[in-house]
Amino acid sequence: MHVQRQAKRIEVDIPVAIVTVLETTEGSIVDLTEQGAQIHGLGLPSGTRFQIEYRGQTIFALCRWSEIDRMGVKFLFELVDGPLHERLMMARMAQPVDDMPAGMPAMASAPAPLAARTFGRATLGGSFGRRG
Repeated sequence: MHVQRQAKRIEVDIPVAIVTVLETTEGSIVDLTEQGAQIHGLGLPSGTRFQIEYRGQTIFALCRWSEIDRMGVKFLFELVDGPLHERLMMARMAQPVDDMPAGMPAMASAPAPLAARTFGRATLGGSFGRRG
């Protein structure tokens, strides 16, 4: 069965805590989007609701599929902020331009620093507070 995804998976390696009603275990997110992730290190039954804890952020999730040591999860609320979203954005920016999702702007280089604003006035030579 092939599932059409809303966004391209971004490969990451993020250690997280998985919290269920009965226990807390360790896992590792190996690919991530705003809508879900693949987690290695454990497998919960399909349909299980649980929480992902990462640096003080709690993400509510649902196990969509599971194997012995990995599972695919859907976030109940789209990932739009917080530490896990920041890691996703950093990983996305580190991707080569060829791997960027369609419609995503690519930065060819760092932006140039802004020039001093003159507001239409002629610029004066010299330093602040001194006339030369």
